Amino acid sequence: MSEQNIIQNARKYVDNLRNVANENGLEDTNAWQLSLVSKAEKNTLKRNYQIAIVIELIPEVVRTFITEVKAAMTRAGGTFTRIGNLDFKTREMQYLVAYSNNRDK
Repeated sequence: MSEQNIIQNARKYVDNLRNVANENGLEDTNAWQLSLVSKAEKNTLKRNYQIAIVIELIPEVVRTFITEVKAAMTRAGGTFTRIGNLDFKTREMQYLVAYSNNRDK
């Protein structure tokens, strides 16, 4: 996958976050929390939070994708105010999960 495609997909991911936030009435105080997690952690987050947006990432694209997501979220302002710890160490398949801390199940 080319770098341009990765950047395009990252921007689509952020647009999706914006749309889901609007559809569910999320305000600035309901900021997205982003975490780069394993499959087991992804499943736990999806069980624990009402709203969880997931994208699967291969190790080779993680850094570029995350960098562009952060940049796009910063440009968007408002809803996108918190970014959690992101671990780039693993070489296994990872999932970027965006969830709202204030929307537990």
